[in-house]
Amino acid sequence: MSVFQFETIAGKPCTLSSTSVEKVESNMRERCKASKALTDHMLSPESRYQALMYNTCQRRGRYEEVMVPIFRDEKTPGRFPFPSDSIRLPSHSDISNNPRNHLMMGINPAVAVAHACSLQITMQLCDIVEARKLYDQLIPLGPIMLALTAATTIWDGVLANTDVRWNGFCQVPDDRTLNEKSDKPSRDGSDKILRPRVSSNGVYISEDPRLVDKHQDPNLLINEQVKQQLLDGGMDDRLATHFAHLFIRDPLIIFAEDMEPEAPDDTAFFETLQSSNWNTVRFKPPPSITSKDTGWRVEFRPMEVQMTDFENAAFATFIVLLSRTILHFDLNLYMPIAMVDENMEKAHVRDAVNCEHFYFRTDPLSGSMFSSPATETHANSLVGSQASSASRPPKSSASTGPSTEDDAGSSSNGETDSSGTSVNITLDDISSPTKQPQQASMSMTALPDPASTTNTCLESPRPFGPPLPQSPSFLPTKETTDSSSYCSLFPISTLMNGHPSSPFPGFIPLIRDYLCSPASPSYTPSARAKIDGYLALIAARASGEAWTAARWQREFVRKHKEYNGDSIVGDKVMYDLLCAVRGMEWEDGRMREAGEMFRV
Repeated sequence: MSVFQFETIAGKPCTLSSTSVEKVESNMRERCKASKALTDHMLSPESRYQALMYNTCQRRGRYEEVMVPIFRDEKTPGRFPFPSDSIRLPSHSDISNNPRNHLMMGINPAVAVAHACSLQITMQLCDIVEARKLYDQLIPLGPIMLALTAATTIWDGVLANTDVRWNGFCQVPDDRTLNEKSDKPSRDGSDKILRPRVSSNGVYISEDPRLVDKHQDPNLLINEQVKQQLLDGGMDDRLATHFAHLFIRDPLIIFAEDMEPEAPDDTAFFETLQSSNWNTVRFKPPPSITSKDTGWRVEFRPMEVQMTDFENAAFATFIVLLSRTILHFDLNLYMPIAMVDENMEKAHVRDAVNCEHFYFRTDPLSGSMFSSPATETHANSLVGSQASSASRPPKSSASTGPSTEDDAGSSSNGETDSSGTSVNITLDDISSPTKQPQQASMSMTALPDPASTTNTCLESPRPFGPPLPQSPSFLPTKETTDSSSYCSLFPISTLMNGHPSSPFPGFIPLIRDYLCSPASPSYTPSARAKIDGYLALIAARASGEAWTAARWQREFVRKHKEYNGDSIVGDKVMYDLLCAVRGMEWEDGRMREAGEMFRV
């Protein structure tokens, strides 16, 4: 067996130029082709993952399976053996009920890691101030984008009752002892670590005056000694708190070469610690003080990898466009961390993009440079009234706009690293922001007997357990929490597309406002068409007109003639599913399969 391994880093990051816009999708396709050219003899077990599994078990003092809830179909039994005959530990012999009476499956952690495929976007900012601001504003978007990109319905040959990977993956590197993770008083005096290594973020870090203490997690555990050392060295309190929170844990993996830094400012050992904390957003300092090419970066990590290069390019492009819009209009998305955590749980509900309301700030323009009396009224009034839409931000030539492709290392630059894909793109001369998202010219063929797709929940004949929640309204829902004056519950459709009866303007209309502003450079017609198609896909997914990958996979399995309605995805069903996914090739604007996913 080979003992060689490799990973790749892009030689030059993408920018906001037309050239980069048009290369995002094709670059993804070319990398896929390159990986197919490798033979099995080039592959070997990944030592990092082996060490991670072993060290996690040693640290917490026990072996634990990854528990994922099973989708209860018409003939799903209460207990049954796993469908495959692969080698397992004895505890994997059957599926049992957990204390909450949810039918659960136990999965080998190594298998769960393989399920955790994600689309991660790293963006390089102009300085630490801009990086800290963007880091904070992306935190509330984590659960929203997780639900919008849902693509994980099958775990180890069994249909799951969730659509995303996050809660399954978070159990893999969870090295907390029973005392550390228990909500009961500790017997040995150890600290309570309420957040696992994989979780939504626990702390905002910007010095933005709109950030107040009530937005932070009051139960956040930090290393007081490390924080004091950072404060003594001149670091401000919020950033010191962020790093002190990382240092409540030991690294899960340490390589000998990282213990001997090549230079006094070498951060290899810090990166070993940082990279073993997996939050939805990661703040990434330069690799060294003297680094000229790599600056302050922010990595957006929650999105699920999609089944086509077109979708992956669309979501990667969208995140970068949204990031530039946030910075350009100085949007205010601050909300309590506790609400973000609750949104993460909502994102795991089947077809959450259509069936759930998510907490979010009612008016993202409140307190920004573009705020108006109308938007301030929205921010300070009780939520739930059918207020008129927030006024649009004016066109501006603020200096926060994108740079050209020659500006390497500028605020618009991105980075592609071993943990994700990074692109920075934009578009100008788009249609009026008051119009609905433009319709891309695409011809698709739907699967037989498609279900209704207009903002409805996934129908499921489930004699066991309660039915799915009904389709939400477009209006925000009044809350009784302390944040009811500026936060409310919204369906994702309103958050993305806006609604005439909602005070929330919608992220896609805000992006279009940014793209029409003087800050946006000119683009070729072909680059403009690509971005327009990407935005149309996001808008259709958010509205329910187009299915998520998770919903499409579940429906494919349940409609297959060899599926027995027992939650087990047999070999033939799985093979046909993979063939259908392989057939989703984007050719000349035509999608040969999965019409439900591309109704734009």
